[in-house]
Amino acid sequence: MEAALPDLTGANLALRLLHFEACPFCEKVRLSMRRMGLDHTSQVIDPADRSEIERISGQRLVPVLCDDDRVIPDSTRILRYLVARYGERGLLPSDPAAQALAWIVEDYADEVLGSLVYAILKNRTREGEPLSTENRQEIDRHLETHFRNLEQLLSQRPFVLGDGASLADIALFAFVHQLVKFGRQEISSAFPHLKAWHARMEAL
Repeated sequence: MEAALPDLTGANLALRLLHFEACPFCEKVRLSMRRMGLDHTSQVIDPADRSEIERISGQRLVPVLCDDDRVIPDSTRILRYLVARYGERGLLPSDPAAQALAWIVEDYADEVLGSLVYAILKNRTREGEPLSTENRQEIDRHLETHFRNLEQLLSQRPFVLGDGASLADIALFAFVHQLVKFGRQEISSAFPHLKAWHARMEAL
């Protein structure tokens, strides 16, 4: 269990984020920290050389956040830590039920969209096996189903939870944008509301 958080009054905190450039989990944290207005140093890690990550955190995964003597791995743990220590700062809506929904969407983005995007970008299954033609077709069908659901949701509002962007939007955007940017896979014109939402998120 982590120790109680210290009094921050007058503290000189040094946030450092270690991350990959092409990583949706890292992108989610980068965008969230920008949304929260948290100044930090950024250290891009070469995926082929993870020695610094291992030295600091004892494991090989990114992102990793350093805050003074605290080391926090895992994107969701990082975000929960930042909200607990620095406040919501526009990342979460004010309504408690909407806050809970934002975290639910964040988990959905990681566990559901994340698996699909990983498979498409790496052309591999989660187990590391190359995708067969049948595998890829099945993944594309799943992604289209999720895009259809998001299209329906965004047809009623500009952002996932209403009129303003939140963690829910950032989490979804981190994966969808990686697919567009690195997978060179445009959002189909069959999803005009999703496409417009993506453009709004890019502009923020």
